[in-house]
Amino acid sequence: MSNGNFPVFPVAARSGCGLGSNGMTYRQHLVAQIAPVMLTNFFSNDAWQDYDDLAKTLVMAVDAIIEAERETAE
Repeated sequence: MSNGNFPVFPVAARSGCGLGSNGMTYRQHLVAQIAPVMLTNFFSNDAWQDYDDLAKTLVMAVDAIIEAERETAE
């Protein structure tokens, strides 16, 4: 788990889906789980200035989760 980009959730390969033959990475899985909640909050209040601010927060949250799990595993 050096950078969070390792295949962890195998899915059937479909042409054009962007996942290739390895499946979804752990980072992609976290984004897929967290993004809907953040988008709901984005539209219901003014926690973020714009989409760029929301995207930066999402990436920072995913990076923090991966780093915390890396520290816990050591």
